[in-house]
Amino acid sequence: MFNLNYLELFILNTIIYFDLFDYPLTLSEICKFLSTGGMEGGSYTLLEIDECLTTSKKLKKFITTKRGFYFLKGRGEIIDIRLERYALANPKFKIALRAINCLKYLPFVKFIAVCNNLAYSNAKAESDIDLFIITAKNRIWLVRFYSIFLMALLGLRPPKTKVKDKICLSFFVTEEALDLTQIKVGAEDIYLVFWLATLWPAYDRDNFYQKLIAANAWLLKYLPNWQPVEPNLRYKAEDNYYNATLYNLKEFVLKSFMGNWWENLLKQIQLKFMSQKKKDLAVLGDKRVIISDSILKFHENDRRMEYQEKFEKKREELLKNL
Repeated sequence: MFNLNYLELFILNTIIYFDLFDYPLTLSEICKFLSTGGMEGGSYTLLEIDECLTTSKKLKKFITTKRGFYFLKGRGEIIDIRLERYALANPKFKIALRAINCLKYLPFVKFIAVCNNLAYSNAKAESDIDLFIITAKNRIWLVRFYSIFLMALLGLRPPKTKVKDKICLSFFVTEEALDLTQIKVGAEDIYLVFWLATLWPAYDRDNFYQKLIAANAWLLKYLPNWQPVEPNLRYKAEDNYYNATLYNLKEFVLKSFMGNWWENLLKQIQLKFMSQKKKDLAVLGDKRVIISDSILKFHENDRRMEYQEKFEKKREELLKNL
């Protein structure tokens, strides 16, 4: 179909995708994120990938290497971009952990991840900090309300005009909605695949990261070499005696009918102050915005279809030269 063998195609897929975000890859990263597009038989070893990159005349038409990174020809400048953004990641992660260490005190919070570009240390200087939160069932509105309230107290809520280093709370799911295929856009959604694969599990209660991965086992069809992230302590929030005790006490109180009443009240308050644009998009079934009792997703500027089109267009342009 593309005049490439499977491994050549998978390597090209991987490098093209990350090129969209100015991110050259190391050999081990190409292996980890080897992108099959859902094709069978896509599990290759590091040695096989290295040999293919070294010997494939076809790949050498598109891909070059420098300073330990692989990237598309003519894109050598992205090495410095990657290194600059890596240096920016540490202070942004510190802000994220400051926020997460407060959010972990909220009842019914099961899991918090840093997501999007910062999750793999590739955020721009002016970007905000995106968090993905899993909550207990029937408590998503309660968690969202108090999460926003806490970030406002800390001065970390993003205003409309300045989002740099602010906390973006735009994506919540409950423990009953962990399968993310329900938010896919189009038949393929390459951004969702890599979004899930690059999540940084900064706070995990009751092994919800493993539950999330188990609920999305389809990921391995697209990235057969991928392994779940094991965060180091530097970028991880841990429970302590005080927050665990307060957490359990609050959950005990709010698990009753009082919690149900409070959940419904906070839902009505948030819906009342929610923009009409968000409500309209949700009613239309637009996957950019989802408003339900199991998923709250507010991404009016969701660019997944744009990235899918850019990826496919770039691949077609390159393969025409074979």
